[in-house]
Amino acid sequence: MATVQIRINSRDYDVACDDGQEDHLRRLADEVDGRIKALIKAMGTNPGESYALMLTALTMADEVLENKKETAKIGIEVKRLGAMVNDDKKLEQEGRMLEIENAMAVTLEEIALRIEKIAQQIEVS
Repeated sequence: MATVQIRINSRDYDVACDDGQEDHLRRLADEVDGRIKALIKAMGTNPGESYALMLTALTMADEVLENKKETAKIGIEVKRLGAMVNDDKKLEQEGRMLEIENAMAVTLEEIALRIEKIAQQIEVS
């Protein structure tokens, strides 16, 4: 087990992690540190370490929950489209394959837009 020193909000912490996960842990710490700095900058004052960490954690938890909702919606759509593809009787109908391809293209476009939205939210944070 490795120990990594990380810095969040100008404070150093020694954190244990599995061997080989050191760089990943540093990237996570950099993400949290960047969000705290952005929050403090947006507020114009440092609200205190505990409060800043709490607000940052709430923001990140909100993003996680929203991503889970989007993932569930995408999963349902993928299952629906998969069922359409697997239903041989429906595929035999005139133009059905084109309809499925169009539906999949629309779904992929929606996914791309959702990803862009999430990326913009992360950039803003």
